[in-house]
Amino acid sequence: MMKKFIGLVLSCLICVQANATLLTGEVAEDAFVTVAGFDLAWASPCSDGVLEYSCGAMDITEQAGYGWNIMTSNLFNTLGISADTFVVDYSSSNTQTYNGKNYAKAAGWFSNSYSHIDVQNGLDGFWSFLDVADGGSYYETIVYRVADSAVQVPEPSTIAILGLALVGLGFSRRK
Repeated sequence: MMKKFIGLVLSCLICVQANATLLTGEVAEDAFVTVAGFDLAWASPCSDGVLEYSCGAMDITEQAGYGWNIMTSNLFNTLGISADTFVVDYSSSNTQTYNGKNYAKAAGWFSNSYSHIDVQNGLDGFWSFLDVADGGSYYETIVYRVADSAVQVPEPSTIAILGLALVGLGFSRRK
């Protein structure tokens, strides 16, 4: 009787399907590449699911707060993106090796089903875009944001000094 119970418990453990947990926080720097003022992340081995069926739900909710958006066909073509755009000269837990090349991947931040990318689909040009119904659920999805270095935001102290200068100028004009 005990052997049957142990066997049942072991078979249940083997049959349990594990889902990965969506990574939280900002996408790691070694999981994306920067091209022409844009950070680009290979986010999913499935289409984005906006205009077509997707093989796995993509969750951009948290990452949208960090400026990430689903790639459009226009930006993709303007930047001249291909799978080789994601080839990097390092290896980490956020890269995937295929035919001797390392590709930056960020799937863990956008999917709780997948932590990989299908490099061959990218090499074959199977990409999903926010503005195009691609017809294939196994198309790869890229996300983008404006790179930090491309955004010129004045420091708060600079704004404060400018404000004080304007107030001082106003008082001097009054006298």
